[in-house]
Formats: sequence, structure tokens, C-alpha cells
Amino acid sequence: MPRDENPLLTQAQAACLMALRTGSDSQSRIAMQAKLGLSKAAAALRKLAEVGLAQHQTKGWQATPRGKTCRFDTIPGRPRRRELAPGPSGRRLLELLDRPMAARQIVEQLGMTRQAVHQLLIKLYAQGHVRFADPENPLWLVMRADDKTPALSRSEARVLSVAPREYATDAVKIRRAAGVPDEEIHQILERLLLRRLIEASEGLRGNQVYRVTDAGLNHPQRVPTAAPAQAPRLPVESERVRKVLSAIFDSGELRIKEVTNALSVPHQSMNALMQYLKRKHLVRKIGRELHSPYVLTAQGISALAEMRRSRAVLQHRL
Repeated sequence: MPRDENPLLTQAQAACLMALRTGSDSQSRIAMQAKLGLSKAAAALRKLAEVGLAQHQTKGWQATPRGKTCRFDTIPGRPRRRELAPGPSGRRLLELLDRPMAARQIVEQLGMTRQAVHQLLIKLYAQGHVRFADPENPLWLVMRADDKTPALSRSEARVLSVAPREYATDAVKIRRAAGVPDEEIHQILERLLLRRLIEASEGLRGNQVYRVTDAGLNHPQRVPTAAPAQAPRLPVESERVRKVLSAIFDSGELRIKEVTNALSVPHQSMNALMQYLKRKHLVRKIGRELHSPYVLTAQGISALAEMRRSRAVLQHRL
């Protein structure tokens, strides 16, 4: 081809050259950006290499200096009807995608090799039948093009997977369990809150705590086998405090004398303990009289529930 003439390219070759110019280097990325199947993209890249517009190196495909700057003319490609509709394997895959799935799940359920599934997915993407949660890694999560399920990033999926259901915990515990950077965790939590995949409430120490919602539990990217983030430390943890809170909760309201008699604790010790629980906003008096009964506050009820849950987990392990 004379260097002073514009190269004459097919539409597939032109699309691959444009993908190279924008920095795509792997054959998969080039095929996806050009909206081509892998085999057709490979043929186009080989032709571009033959005419000196592309080259394959260790890091992948690259446009040559001429390929980066030259103008070119295109030849309209002949449309093929069979390329506009999925074949038998493509239809089987689309029928399987009733929800977003990882490519490994597709491989297992269709009984195809990973390479065959990869090629089929790129072709279906080119035809407009599927989309990828992460275009940089198309095998990570695949969904039908008309599936409106909000796709999460890898970090968002990890955070969602470790958000507990049985209790609420803070951002620090979630960050540690998910292994995401400290500077990203609050932004991730905000995005999950907006999508109503987690919910927030005030913790026992006045900070914000989070737990997964029903929608989050059923999200296809949540990994149910992931270990949940640990519960935050309670403001009170002693067994005596648990017994006192339980006694008041079970009775609805109790005076100090009644708690003392129920638990066989010296009156002076019980009086000091009740004042301590009052300062922690776990109990409050009903009325202003000296011997008015005590009830649990909302924080007290939450603290007792968490203490009972922790105790049940410990007993189960033993």
C-alpha cells in the first residue's frame, strides 16, 4: 500500500484501529470497544498488522506510529443476518441469565470451557445482548442488556457481602472485614445506602452503624459465604449489667429495691450500678420521686439485645 495514499479499511478494521488509538491493548478489550466477536476482531487486527497500522508486542496490541495518525477510508461491510441474532449456544446462555452471573457460574451450568464462554460473551456483547459490570474484566459479572439490576464495583460488592444482618456495626469493622482502603469506605457506604442495599442507624456509642437490608441480601453480587464484619464493642459488657437490664426489660419497670431483691445484690452496689447505667443512657427513671421505678431506654434495649445475641453465639460455639 503506497504510504501517500489513505489506507482502505473495512468497518471492522477501522473500528479496531480506533480502539487501538484510544489505548485498548488486549484482544478482548479491542473486540468489545469495536463491537465485534473475538474471531472477527482477530482477523481485523491481523490485517492491520499486515498493512503496517498495528503491531503485537509483549504488552498486547498497539497502533504503529502511522496507525496512530493516518487518515483512512472505509469500505461498508456486508451485514450478515446470522450475526444480528444469537445462535443456539447464545440463546442457551441468555436463557440462563435470569439474573447477573459470574462467568464461572455460566461455565459450570452450560458445561462449556472458560475460553468458549469468553468468546461467546464477547460476541453477545457485540450483538447488544449482554453487558458487563466491569468492562475491564468481562468474566467477572455478566447480565442481560435489559437487566436493570444495579451493578456494583468490586469494592462495593465486598462491603455489601460483609455487612451483617443480625446486628449493626460501624464503618471501621466493615472496612477491616472487606479489606477496602480507609479513604474509600464512607463513600462506598453512602452509595450502598442510596441504593437501599444497607441501612444506617445510631449506634450505642452515638456513631453511625450499618446492616444489610432484604434487598442487599438478595443482590446477586453479595457473597453469602463471606464472614460478616464483627459487631462493635458494647458500652457495657459485664454479666451483672446483662442480668440487671434483663430483669428490668422482662418486668417492664422496676425499682432499685426490686432489682436488688431479684438479683440478690447489695443495695449500695445496685444503687451505684443504676447510676452508672443512667449515665450511659441505658436506663431512665419514670417520675421524679426518689423511689420511682426504672425502665430501659432505646439504647438500653439495643444493648441488651446485642448482649443476648453475643451470649447466644458464645454458648453455641461452646
